[in-house]
Amino acid sequence: MISISASTPTHATAARATVRTLAPNGTSLAIEWEDGHTSTFHNIWLRDNCSCDSCGDHSGGARFYELNMMSDDLSLSTATVADGLIQLTWNSDGHVTHYDTDWLRSHCLSATERTSRRHQPILWDNSLEGNVPEVDYMLAQTDDAEKLKMFDAVRTYGICLLRNVPATKEETKKVAEMVGHIRETHYGDIFEIISTPNPTLVANQPVPLRPHTDENWRNTLVGIMIFHTIRASEDGGGASVMTDGFKLAEELKRIDPDAYDLLSKVPIPHRRFIHDVGLRAETPVIQHDYFGNISEFRLNERTMGPLDLPHDLIEPTYAALKKLYDISYDPQFHMTHLLGSGEALVFDNARVLHARTGFNGNRHVRLTHVDVDEFHSRWRQLRRRLNGDINLI
Repeated sequence: MISISASTPTHATAARATVRTLAPNGTSLAIEWEDGHTSTFHNIWLRDNCSCDSCGDHSGGARFYELNMMSDDLSLSTATVADGLIQLTWNSDGHVTHYDTDWLRSHCLSATERTSRRHQPILWDNSLEGNVPEVDYMLAQTDDAEKLKMFDAVRTYGICLLRNVPATKEETKKVAEMVGHIRETHYGDIFEIISTPNPTLVANQPVPLRPHTDENWRNTLVGIMIFHTIRASEDGGGASVMTDGFKLAEELKRIDPDAYDLLSKVPIPHRRFIHDVGLRAETPVIQHDYFGNISEFRLNERTMGPLDLPHDLIEPTYAALKKLYDISYDPQFHMTHLLGSGEALVFDNARVLHARTGFNGNRHVRLTHVDVDEFHSRWRQLRRRLNGDINLI
């Protein structure tokens, strides 16, 4: 089992948050810290982020001071520091702004500090098998440190195994509520995966499934997924096969950069038209954030609709998709775990693909989804409360 540790920067140390010198230079303020690092903040940034009672606080939405109220003269008359607080006095109107040194250091705009704040996922392949990050569910109910291990694992690896979960239907919702708010879909708030005669959905057939992300026909993906096993198949089948989509994308980029670039740009359609449901979304397989890092990965050959692209992109897109599907089906990228009764798997559907082996027994798994924004909100609050972390992206 992997030891779960934080992959994000921790609370500023004394040296990081201790000011050595303050140097106003007309349009900005340079702060030299005790650890030798220098942060430079533009005066307009410092004035805009003043959160005194008269200006109001951006983070709470109670902002009263507006950009068009600023004077053209944004020079400082004084800049002092005492007891962990920096006090700035503005020339134009004598307004006084205070900043906590921890807060300012955590918002440093230097390239190195901005890089350190970024999400830094750890990618994996089949070497994760037998080493899946795991957490004691019952302990996490009362121990925030244990609960944070789960959040950190999903943030870092995209996946976490919960042990010691009661194998009852009532517990599924409790597991989800520990992670975030349940996101209801046209399947309801909880979907029962039980083998049944002549099922409408392939999920309820006792057949093996290829690696895929779920519900790609939604513009906003269902975020965090939870598989809660009520009853494992008696024959030892129905094992979960998990794959790191970010790792698959990395491998595609290594062997065919042009295919990677194409699947980062062209929209791939996915559809769900059953009963009274008509869902459709078209997004690239690989999506990136502002920094160029992968932020979302969508892949599901079973739900992909007809490509709707210019004529000259059809064949190259199929070739790129075929190459990526081949990678995703390669066992070297698969982590297999047979979920036992009383276990739950929590994973990020925007990163981790899931599959399963075939089975012949009476298997019962309950699936639910949790809103990804609430998941990250709870993670940030736990990190701040337990570690003092500020400004986690």
